[in-house]
Amino acid sequence: MKRLGTSPRELSEAAATLRGGGVLIYPTETVYGIGCNPFNRESVLRVYEIKRREKKPMPVLCASIGDVEKVCKLDEQALTIAQLLWPGPISLILPKKPELPSEVTAGQDYVAVRVPASLIALEVMHRAGTPLLGTSANLSGAPPPASDTEIAEELTREIDVLIAAGKTRYAAPSTVVRLRDNSLEIVREGAVSAGELEKILEKAGVNIRVAKL
Repeated sequence: MKRLGTSPRELSEAAATLRGGGVLIYPTETVYGIGCNPFNRESVLRVYEIKRREKKPMPVLCASIGDVEKVCKLDEQALTIAQLLWPGPISLILPKKPELPSEVTAGQDYVAVRVPASLIALEVMHRAGTPLLGTSANLSGAPPPASDTEIAEELTREIDVLIAAGKTRYAAPSTVVRLRDNSLEIVREGAVSAGELEKILEKAGVNIRVAKL
């Protein structure tokens, strides 16, 4: 494992690792993620092995809404919500495109996706020209790390690059939502609460109900 900082040269090195099929741990505004190019099946399977994780769906981070459309299908309503919520700590469950390997979603037809507000994650994706697998950098069942000092040694021994940048802004996973019948269902409440989400929608004049599962 190579430990990198956040200088332009180091982020370029991390991006080259991502482009080359490597696995890296990186900060977002929520928690640290462990990822790879989600279109590289072998790298995705390697992330499962490193995390000791059974086959469960994993989220994807994108550098822009344009990149999101390479991963999943955005209808008019979903695009409106995406433009309102991103970049930020809210993941939206959307129908995946056939080009996205089924290993990412554990065979499901939907994927949780977001454009993060982390400039570091965005810069790595811009430089690599690819999205990032966005699962949290923890062993399966353990809490997600909010600082590079909280990452388990078992993980760092098996990855290629760690981008160390101290503590994350929210120290909590993203909030996961799904559009259904003109409502926004909260699948997992995380960095953004249901009340905060309602305020965002009301302020923008979007008439969509927020519901908890």
